[in-house]
Amino acid sequence: MLQSFRLKHAILACVHEIETQDRPENYVSICSDSQAALKALRAAKTASLLVQQCQKALNDTSTGHAVGLYWVPGRAGLRGNEIACKFA
Repeated sequence: MLQSFRLKHAILACVHEIETQDRPENYVSICSDSQAALKALRAAKTASLLVQQCQKALNDTSTGHAVGLYWVPGRAGLRGNEIACKFA
């Protein structure tokens, strides 16, 4: 449960980082090794305030960027994985 909370918080932090940097890219990818976090974000209804915050932030960001959420296996060696681990 705590790990899932951290991963959702890490996704929210990624969205805020995208907004803070005001990046010119039209497409932004957010990768997570948590299928549970990604599934929670796709849910139509949720009681979790954190998931609701993530969904709102993703929707707001998608007005300026096409945002893709992707599952990747943990420790896949993707660029930026170390930074994501710090957020989580």
